[in-house]
Amino acid sequence: MFVTLLPIIYGVKNSYSAYYNENPTLFVGFLCLLALGFFRSKGHWIKAGYFLVLTAFFDTYRFEIIHYVVAINFFLICMYIMINDKRFSYLGKASLLLIPLAFQNMLIFEAFQVVLIIIFNILYTLKLKRL
Repeated sequence: MFVTLLPIIYGVKNSYSAYYNENPTLFVGFLCLLALGFFRSKGHWIKAGYFLVLTAFFDTYRFEIIHYVVAINFFLICMYIMINDKRFSYLGKASLLLIPLAFQNMLIFEAFQVVLIIIFNILYTLKLKRL
């Protein structure tokens, strides 16, 4: 959730990757911490965790192409996982429909994607607790 607060703390940038310049240690540390949650979830989420770590370590200033390729892969894997879930596939479909927004405003696209991933994981966790 902290990632969604970065625009409030540091002002609006053109993408979340731009916040690396404000505080590289916090940015890398937070993405790696998030990746731990993906690793604990197992399955396809592990792949998403690896791409998130790579996104953190390959910043846009020194490794722009690598950064964007792994970031795109992170979001695509998350979309794939959500679309293939029988209970909450509508969140994956909503995520897929947001792709054109990336060409308009990357920050808003990323913020919506993060929120959809958070909602999916909360709903999934609540569903598991009911079983």
